[in-house]
Amino acid sequence: MNDESKAEKVRSLYTNPRVMVIALDAMLIMLGFGIVSPSMSFYLIALEGGLDQPPGPDYIVPAEVVAQFSLVLGMMMAAFMATRTLLARYWGNASDVHGRKPIMMLGLGGYVLLLVLFGLAQDWIQMLLIRAFQGVVSAMVWPVAEASLMDIVGQDRRGEGLGLYMVVSNTGYIIGPGVGGFLYNFCRDFLMLPVPAVFRVPYFIGAVIALPAVIMTAVVLKETAPGKTTLSKEHERSVATETKGDNILDTELEQMNPKRRRMIHAIYVMALMNGFAMGLGQPIFQLFLMSKITSDIGLIGLIISGAGAVGMLFSLPAGRYADSHGRKSIAVGGALASRGSFFVLPLTTTIPETSLVWIAQGASMSASQPALRALQADLVPWNLRGKLFGTIQAFFNAGATVGPLLGGTLYGVFSLMIFAIGPIIIEGLVIPFWLAGASGVLGAILLWRYVEETQPMKVVRVEDEREAVSDLT
Repeated sequence: MNDESKAEKVRSLYTNPRVMVIALDAMLIMLGFGIVSPSMSFYLIALEGGLDQPPGPDYIVPAEVVAQFSLVLGMMMAAFMATRTLLARYWGNASDVHGRKPIMMLGLGGYVLLLVLFGLAQDWIQMLLIRAFQGVVSAMVWPVAEASLMDIVGQDRRGEGLGLYMVVSNTGYIIGPGVGGFLYNFCRDFLMLPVPAVFRVPYFIGAVIALPAVIMTAVVLKETAPGKTTLSKEHERSVATETKGDNILDTELEQMNPKRRRMIHAIYVMALMNGFAMGLGQPIFQLFLMSKITSDIGLIGLIISGAGAVGMLFSLPAGRYADSHGRKSIAVGGALASRGSFFVLPLTTTIPETSLVWIAQGASMSASQPALRALQADLVPWNLRGKLFGTIQAFFNAGATVGPLLGGTLYGVFSLMIFAIGPIIIEGLVIPFWLAGASGVLGAILLWRYVEETQPMKVVRVEDEREAVSDLT
């Protein structure tokens, strides 16, 4: 390949409108929900009468109040993950057969509507139901969008494509919390809104921001699903035959060689452990912040945004490294560093210490994810990509459903306790954090032990002609 054709191939990824629309869709959704993320737990507590004034820099939510609502906060995240778990594989399979684009559009429109409903919620039960429906639309968007992206970029550039996707999409979550903190401070200090009205405005702003994602998808995105793409007649007949019935996944797995089947099963288990670690760790981090470090929502937004900004710097270089040097080492190393940070996080006592550990956690996770997802795409047949990605998401979401319930329960029980181990005094809140860290480390070890390298130059790319479609740009 000459230098000119190489340059054209590089340009095609970064200027491909379909790649950028998928990434921008994710960015706008993450921006909308990023805006509300610093204050969501405060909003819930305020709806139930746990706050009588808008929290500020000099106000710490009492630890006993946080402990009282920790289980409800865990239930909210579990409700989201439960519905996402039940439907991720279904919508992934539906996208393989009926098309990715219409399902993504329905999900994106659902996100906009649910943000509005969040801002109108009156109690924790309504918030719980809205979170459950958010899981439904999430299952329609994320696994389907990722499968569509993998359809477009081709096998040789999956790591870089995912790195680009994460850089663009994570920009929304980087900007969102900081903007959300600013909006909260504006509503509190200039509009003088009381609780809970002070927490509602960011949800309506988030809905307006997310709306263009629906329009862009309708106008720009083209269909890439196996059941809707113009392929050879032989391929069309093969796909049409194999996509009938509910046993397609089991049939395809049986037709794979045992080594690849074992690696896919290992990825399922790792996804389960990662989901459990994430579901346990992230909700209790917000509880830890508000009860031990600060209740300044603006500052919390900056901490979350700062961690995302640093992480973004690692995504694209890590994806390129995974394409040229291999996926496995960076996927495992980043996962170990990220989940290991949960052992240190509850021991921090100041804002700089907590921020530093959380930023390190985000950076290592951002480095790991493009390689891990590219590795998954290497192992998955193209005509089953939506369904298998949905299955991986289902395992992840199953862990992330149990994690928040257990984390909220453990935090409520142990956060007010203190343990003495000889001369060392340890607060009981370390227990859910350390459990999250241990489960994530175990998942990384399983990946290292049972999944082999899938770097394109070192792996046989196809097992049969049905997987030979490598680039739909």
